[in-house]
Amino acid sequence: MKWRGIMQRVAKALMVPIVVMPVAALFIAVGEFGPEFFKAAGNAIIVEYLPLLFAVGVAIGFTDNDGMAAFAAAAGHVILVKVMAAINPGFALESGEFIPNEMSVLGGIIVGAYTAALYWRFRNIRFPEFLGFFSGKRFVPIIVSLVSVGAGVFFGYLWPPINNVILALGNWVFGTGHYGAFIYGLLNRLLIPTGLHHILQSLLLHVFGSFVTPEGNLVTGELARFFAGDPSAGAFSGGFFVTMMFALPAAALAMVHEARPENRKKVAGIMLTAALTSIITGITEPVEFVFIFAAPLLFAVHSVLTGATLMVSYLLGIRHYGYALPLFFMNLHKAANPWLIFPLGAVMAVIYYLVFRLVIRRFNYPTPGRGAEEETAGVAAATGLAPRARDTVAALGGLTNLRAVDACLTRLRVTVLNPARVDEAALEKLPAAGVSRPAAEIFQIVYGGDSDLIRDEILALRQQAEIIELLAPLDGDVLDLADFPDPVFADGLLGKGVGFMPRGNTLVAPAAGEIVKVFPGGHALVMKTSHGLELLLHIGLDTVDLKGEGFEQLCGEGEQVKPGQALIKFDADVIKAAGKELHSALVVTNQEILAEATGVAEGKVTRGKDVVCVVQKNPAAS
Repeated sequence: MKWRGIMQRVAKALMVPIVVMPVAALFIAVGEFGPEFFKAAGNAIIVEYLPLLFAVGVAIGFTDNDGMAAFAAAAGHVILVKVMAAINPGFALESGEFIPNEMSVLGGIIVGAYTAALYWRFRNIRFPEFLGFFSGKRFVPIIVSLVSVGAGVFFGYLWPPINNVILALGNWVFGTGHYGAFIYGLLNRLLIPTGLHHILQSLLLHVFGSFVTPEGNLVTGELARFFAGDPSAGAFSGGFFVTMMFALPAAALAMVHEARPENRKKVAGIMLTAALTSIITGITEPVEFVFIFAAPLLFAVHSVLTGATLMVSYLLGIRHYGYALPLFFMNLHKAANPWLIFPLGAVMAVIYYLVFRLVIRRFNYPTPGRGAEEETAGVAAATGLAPRARDTVAALGGLTNLRAVDACLTRLRVTVLNPARVDEAALEKLPAAGVSRPAAEIFQIVYGGDSDLIRDEILALRQQAEIIELLAPLDGDVLDLADFPDPVFADGLLGKGVGFMPRGNTLVAPAAGEIVKVFPGGHALVMKTSHGLELLLHIGLDTVDLKGEGFEQLCGEGEQVKPGQALIKFDADVIKAAGKELHSALVVTNQEILAEATGVAEGKVTRGKDVVCVVQKNPAAS
């Protein structure tokens, strides 16, 4: 489902600004005992400019790291803040505190989101020659600035009541006390397989709860409040030190001890790396994905125990932030009762170790090393980046089956065109901590810190192989050409391609190229793409008999067109009234320049937006 894909991208985009947080924490720690300018540098990131970082980060996350989108988001956020302040500088609480009229991180997220939407809408816009400088991506900062003025006016008047609702929600969340800590810990872990725990975590860290600094700055969320000196901050985060540094390493040790004796040494090497990753970086997926799917009861127990850990941590008055051992010491100066983490950690480590061994043995779960030697072949030490990238591509159905390839801190996130082409057995044998499938077409492969690098390797393979993406030329449903009632298309006499049942009235260019021929009557045309593909775009079956009735030609032979540009308008009612089928086709007629593999999408598509076909050009044809 498309909404799942969108939520995956949201989760990934929200992680972009988090990259600088450890550096900011280090600066603040050094500034507490050394030069003051280090503290100023850290506060600039976490307290003052965090909303701006989110605006830029979200825009980058949704636009494939485009620099112009990042610039537009930065400009848009500055405008939003200044316009809001000009309309309403702030408001006073009953306590007498003055709250600036600022949207904080939520404002940055909103600016980044509409910047990305405007980028995709206007990145290819064309103006007359005398305004050519503002065409394409250069128009994006302009339109974002204009929209930001409107957004600033809108939120300038409406943000105070909206903010009151958010403040009330945040107060309710934290007002639930240790019960809220339990629920947060439970949900945080239960969402791990989908990757959506990042969204829940971002709400807690960057939205819920507010604090006004002595300088009069409004900060929101557990993270900024913690570093700004709010004594209540860190209540929902401190317990994660126990999970990352003690509980999951103990679970890893339990799985080593439950492995068969002949496999134990090999499993120990793998689990040691996973445990150290959890302790040192706070990244838990290398341990968790070993048992999330192999032992679902263990995953449920782990989720409940995480909630219980956060609840006990809250009751003990532990207030801390960081999740990993280095950050425990770096942020120690801001924490309350931090040393209680160690005795609590020791207790939870014993509980995890005993529970994991008991459950694994009782239900005979296939955790690493418990099967025969060949059954653990997929649990192997990490190999080189290039081999892992190639094996991953092969398991996912080849380069032409990849619709989108992305990565977050720990996971390679891939959307495929045709799920039926994925070799799930091969996926399970990849040297990864685990594989998650939030939707039929979405796969998450946990490669830990190498995820970004493997993503880059796959993108490099696509570039070297000359992979060509063709967009949907029509709104409607994708069909298999083999099911067409016309044997000319069904038998592939014109070539291979994609069929459609249109639900709109416009045919657009699936790629950049030149219009080679427009058939009399305007029911079909041939275009040649910039990669040399010759494409036949045909609306309906036997519609040549209509002699142009119901068709409006919007392009001419020899014209250069851009992806998504309208080429033909048609009236579906006229076509059906004439007794003709609406089945339409996109066919590659010069098949000799293609390699064997092709990927074809399924389901509903939107013209000029969704990729429906990915082909690999034959190197010999270049």
